[in-house]
Amino acid sequence: MVNESLALKRIGEWAGLSGADFHVYLDIAADVQRERLDEREEFDDFSGERYFEFLNGQVLTDQRIIEQLESAGISPDKLQQIREGEVAIEGLYTEQYQFDYGLDQVVDFVMMMKFIRDYMDETGEDGIVPRNRLQYLLYLVNDKLSREDTLPNRSNRTNLKNLEHTGYRYTFSKGERGPFSPKLYRDKDRLFAQALLHEEVVTESVSKDDEPYKISLGDAGERLFARYGGKLDRIESVLLKEWELRQQDVLDEYAKMPQDELKEEIQSMPKFEATPLTDELLEARKRDFDELIDPIQELILGV
Repeated sequence: MVNESLALKRIGEWAGLSGADFHVYLDIAADVQRERLDEREEFDDFSGERYFEFLNGQVLTDQRIIEQLESAGISPDKLQQIREGEVAIEGLYTEQYQFDYGLDQVVDFVMMMKFIRDYMDETGEDGIVPRNRLQYLLYLVNDKLSREDTLPNRSNRTNLKNLEHTGYRYTFSKGERGPFSPKLYRDKDRLFAQALLHEEVVTESVSKDDEPYKISLGDAGERLFARYGGKLDRIESVLLKEWELRQQDVLDEYAKMPQDELKEEIQSMPKFEATPLTDELLEARKRDFDELIDPIQELILGV
């Protein structure tokens, strides 16, 4: 199956949605799609043109989506195309990501893949299920860094503590299901496009409040760790080492925790409870890396 999250996002962007309207649309569209997928008996060969037909005919035309788009005030022409199931989704979807990024983005990619690989090793599972579980776990990594101050703080310019220096460059907002970062999903899509990550529909029981997809390493990601896994496990950078230690803390504490318990744990955190829906929950790291980490960049670009 194609990367449906990218298709749904492309449609929202094409419709001109932004901010809270965009997040609400994604939540509703994901719910509708999950319901329609649950009604299907077969998932085989459900990709490409068939998938786009499915979105046009069974998802986008749902009244809940239509009403939300009407309230968001999208253009009448685009709303009519959605009502009639005539959105040219393939044209929106076919833009290819070019893997041409700066060092900070590359490090985010490497650390996300390393987290997924270590999660699979820690749990013995073949991927992270459901998909929004990845959001929760990486949020917890940044949250731990934001609480600790083991790195020199004399140059800190914010109250982010370790997150001033290291950690994912993802700002998380409070969503209906938990912490949400559109930038994290965008990076996941980029890795998917390069076969560094793999994403697939899962048929096992998943809560209606969760996203029924599994994230694992793709073919190129497997090759990366087969060739360079040892080096990635012996990170020498002080900044990346602190990041890696917090990732391991999260894995030790939460990797095997059932999804419902994980959601309850996060939702009971004072910061989460005090933050209004859709407001910023955790700010991203602001500083660029001061250290040269060229070997890491060479690893990912050399796959």
